[in-house]
Amino acid sequence: MKTINYILGCCIAMTLLYACIDDEGNYDYSELKTVNITNVYSNWSVPLGEEYVITPTIDYGDTDPSEFVYTWVSEIQEEWSDTISRDKELRYTFKEIARYMTTFVVEHVPTGALTSKQIDLNTVSRYSTGWTILSEQNNKSVLSYIRAEQSGENSIIYNFFKDIYTTLRGDDLGTGPIRMGRHFSSSSDEILVIQESGAVEIDGQDFSKAIATHEEFVGGAYPANFVPKQAEYGARLEAILGTDGNVYTRVNPNGSFQICQYNTHPAFSNARIEKMYYCAYLGYIYMYDELNHRMIALYDEPQAYTGMVIYPSMHPDSTHVDNFTPVDDMGEGTQLVFIGSYNVEGATGRDFVQIIKKGTNYYFQTYKAYLHSGSSNLYIFDEKEELFVGNDYVNENSKYCIDGSSYLYFTADNVLYCWNRINQVEVFYTFSSKITDIERYANGSDREEIAVGLENGEFYIIDASYESISGQKEKVLFKTEGLGRVVDVQYKYGNSSNFNKESRL
Repeated sequence: MKTINYILGCCIAMTLLYACIDDEGNYDYSELKTVNITNVYSNWSVPLGEEYVITPTIDYGDTDPSEFVYTWVSEIQEEWSDTISRDKELRYTFKEIARYMTTFVVEHVPTGALTSKQIDLNTVSRYSTGWTILSEQNNKSVLSYIRAEQSGENSIIYNFFKDIYTTLRGDDLGTGPIRMGRHFSSSSDEILVIQESGAVEIDGQDFSKAIATHEEFVGGAYPANFVPKQAEYGARLEAILGTDGNVYTRVNPNGSFQICQYNTHPAFSNARIEKMYYCAYLGYIYMYDELNHRMIALYDEPQAYTGMVIYPSMHPDSTHVDNFTPVDDMGEGTQLVFIGSYNVEGATGRDFVQIIKKGTNYYFQTYKAYLHSGSSNLYIFDEKEELFVGNDYVNENSKYCIDGSSYLYFTADNVLYCWNRINQVEVFYTFSSKITDIERYANGSDREEIAVGLENGEFYIIDASYESISGQKEKVLFKTEGLGRVVDVQYKYGNSSNFNKESRL
């Protein structure tokens, strides 16, 4: 089909350019009316997916401008060709990252005289970083995007691209959306969309489908009874979790996309993983094994140990508090509700925050974790546990995120709460519908945001700066609606470097 379109496009262009030769009209060729075209230039940074406008300046001489017609013909060499406009002013949205060889043709109808100007238009993606929103609308998966742009010294404009996948690609993403995942290379990213109709990786530059997830397994098919639930992509180790609790892994040797496949044998023979956690420079993918009521991990790096199992345990040389639920034996029925971590400047390892549920109560845990490179033991020390301050608020649908060691945010129905881990909980913002997901993003003190998705299809970006928390600034930075039911919100870092730099709390 691409070849046919290309041939047709070439025929159109040739017909226009040589019409004056074939025209048998009764006029003197010395009187052919040509024009002078200016203000039509090549551009090597045309934004992908956004309307691009060229307004030619034409000197018609002493000829009546109403006697002319216009054609814009564009082609991607050996792939695609088409007439993209028949107006004098070009207004067109390019939907592929490519070099478009474009010709503007001005025809004088009475004489058939042609004047043309050829330019190159090279499209670039402006979708590198920003917020992504996965929602369900009319039983379809909808992927939307928000780009933040600096406007002046202290102002940010949020540009919203609703249903960007369908807008650019022209077809439906799928049905039954469940969640997203982040996947990076050094230069770009992909977005994993887990959905009932089939999980897919979406190219983060042009939002095209890169690959169906089942094709990423050896043999091109999922293992028996495997249904994707979550995936985490480390610097070298990549792990995908199924609803059956089995984890399958692959080792990425150079950080590129789709150069290796998932093993079809589970990473653990005696475990049922319920949740996974990964952050920049963690060095391992952390997991909760609900079968054995314990935390467990797999090495991400260094290379010599990638994939090796790590067993967290209480540090044998430390004094431990009696009321702390040990990570290597958390007790039957214990649920890991939330896990996060942050960096403490000058400290070795990470400080972890966990919320667990035992019986009907929720408990707040903090601890430090130390892993000596090459060791299979992750030692836990300096631990604390207390009844969670939000115990009377939260439920099984509550969402959580942290701001380093300073704040913990959590939800209950339509209310977002803020806890500074010192004083009592405060209502941060009350929304018009049930909150379905939250995530925090911060880039220094310039941007401190929490994205909030609602069941009624509204999406908010909330200012999470100290000034906003203390009531000195307005809290709502951005709001949109009409998304159906928001399922997941996720910040798009664009590449591994940004993720490593900006996601470290």
